[in-house]
Amino acid sequence: HLEFTPRITEAVLLATRYPLRAMIDISDGLTTDLAHICDASHVAAEIAAADVPIHDDAREHSPDEQAALQAALNDGEDYELLFTLPQQEAAKLLEDRSLGVEVTRIGRIVEGEGITLIGRDGAREKLHPCGWEHKT
Repeated sequence: HLEFTPRITEAVLLATRYPLRAMIDISDGLTTDLAHICDASHVAAEIAAADVPIHDDAREHSPDEQAALQAALNDGEDYELLFTLPQQEAAKLLEDRSLGVEVTRIGRIVEGEGITLIGRDGAREKLHPCGWEHKT
């Protein structure tokens, strides 16, 4: 909670250089914050399990790879940026590498509702947001 780098500079660079559709930090967990984007935009998302970055700490403190993936999908306090942009622009961004931080494409936005995880074997699983939910 105390050791993170807010991605303010990167957010500004992204917003000025690319036609972003949405952007949020993943302080509440990837699935929860992606659900916020999907709900607000009336779209669905597909995440490729093989492409989700998993921190070494999650692997170290998880009994297996599936538990480590669940930690990457649902644990909060990462403060990394989650954003969407057109596919062509995503390809340019991945080639650009001028942000000074690693950028990873983890999936795509599609028509519909909800979030689907696509496993390494191609199996599709509906995900339910399991991160931090603010009480109102």
